[in-house]
This record gives sequence, C-alpha cells and structure tokens, in this order.
Amino acid sequence: MRPRIPLLGLLAAAACGGAGASERVSVLAVDRLSGELGGQEVELPGTDLSAVRGPAAMMLLGASIDGNRVAGGVSPECSLRRKVDGALVARTLPCVALLGQYAAMERGRQFLLAAGAEALLPAPVLADSSTPGLRYLPAADAFVLGEGPQGARVPAALNAGAVAREMARRQLRGMAESHPEEAEGIALFIGAAAAADPGYLAASEPGGDPTGSLDLARPLPADARPSAVLAGALWAWADASGDLNGAVRAALAAARALGAGASDPAAVLSLVAGQLEGESRDQACAVFRARLRAGNITACP
Repeated sequence: MRPRIPLLGLLAAAACGGAGASERVSVLAVDRLSGELGGQEVELPGTDLSAVRGPAAMMLLGASIDGNRVAGGVSPECSLRRKVDGALVARTLPCVALLGQYAAMERGRQFLLAAGAEALLPAPVLADSSTPGLRYLPAADAFVLGEGPQGARVPAALNAGAVAREMARRQLRGMAESHPEEAEGIALFIGAAAAADPGYLAASEPGGDPTGSLDLARPLPADARPSAVLAGALWAWADASGDLNGAVRAALAAARALGAGASDPAAVLSLVAGQLEGESRDQACAVFRARLRAGNITACP
C-alpha cells in the first residue's frame, strides 16, 4: 500500500488502552453474505497492532527485494484509538487499510491451518508495492502488497479467495519447484474453497468476468492449462461432496505425497482419491473422470 497521508506516531500504551493480543480491532473487510466492503470487528491474537505484525505476516514500508532477500524497510507506526464500544481502530486511513489487509492474511492462515497446513513463520510483506493486491514471491519467501486494482468491486488484498491462494502458494513453494502447474492448481482451488466461490477472482477484476473465463466451475477448452484442469476437478468434487474443508485437507495431503518425478493433474487426483473409501471414493472418481475426460487416475479402477 502506498500511503496517501502521513503516518502518525505511535500512541503510548495507556493512551490507546493497550493493544493486547485479545483486543477487538475494527478493520475494513468484505462481508461474506453481501459481498460488500465495510467495517468489521475482529480479534488478532498475538499481533502487535501498532506495527502490524504477528503470526500471519510482518508488514514493512520502504523495503525492496535484493536478489532472494528482503532489504531495508521499517514497520508501520499505527496510532490507535478506542471506540465507544471498546474496540480499537487505527487513526489514519493507511493504517486502517494495513490492518484490514493483515486481518485478511490472518483469516487465510487460519483457514489453511484448519485444513492441516503447516504453521509457517510469518513472512515479510512489502506493503507499499505498485502491484495490485497480495502476491507471493517464492525466491525471497516474501509477499508484495499494493492497492487496487482500480475499478474492481473488491480490492484484491481483501478478497478472501485471492489472499488464501497466495498464502497457499507459500505453503506449496517446495512442490512448486518440481511441479509448478500442480502447485498452482491446488492453490487456485484453495482460494475457491476459502471463498466458497469458484469465481472468486472475478470480484477483483476491474471488468469482472463477463465470459466466465475465471470461473473454476466452467467447462474447460481442450487446451486448458493443467493448473486449471486440476483446480476445476478439485472444485467440482468439493462442491459435490459439500465438504470444502475436507477437500482442501485432502489436496494438501496429496501435495505432500507427490513425488519428485513427472506428474500431471491425474497423479494429484489419484493421491486425493486414494485417501477416500467406499462411496466417497466412488463419488470423487466419477467427478474426476468427468473433468479429466477419461484421464488415467490410477486410484480409480
């Protein structure tokens, strides 16, 4: 985020009533039911609110990427005040935005943890990037974060699915080195599961998605990328089973089990189906075969 107004100095703890780990904080977020932006009160345990750093990430201003590391940068200094209802709120618009973006990352982290993901150390976030939304940079194990895109209904950094996809890309960074398409497909699917919406990316596109090209539930052309094929198959199964969290758990387990050799979407789906039994496996296999158009899924005889 590129601040438009100067950041204020940090208030003394007594002045803001303390920013303890269990404090309620008012942030800008997207309502899951209406899809509209608005103020929400959340708890961010273990977070230094004034510096906007905690288990999910460490926000930095003025940092840069130097090769494979983050160079320079300072933590924000966000002054807080207490509202009448007792919740804390940042005193400046840039800090309101930063805390909302951090809260979105924390929600993505919690979603992944609930599905059995690894509890990773917080990553640095270059929070004044010109790149719209949140993007993971595997070489530096860091994120860049910027405003926008302009004209989109939902800022990309507050889009629950888009943020969860980037958090998943970090979880899958080891797999991505040898299986980039498969890692991308699982991350795309995890974003859809986190948003409970196969077309989650459209909300953060300036023109929306009038042709449905971003919708994981759409029929795919014959030349679709393997990542899209895999993401679409995983979403179709998750939607049919009605267990989005369970499907994410199975996809992450398959990612951990995938070997270093050559693979394709069918190999990942076979590892997913191999975790299931009885009717659950039969259902998954039927969906996977339909999406892969008779692809060879070894766990589905």
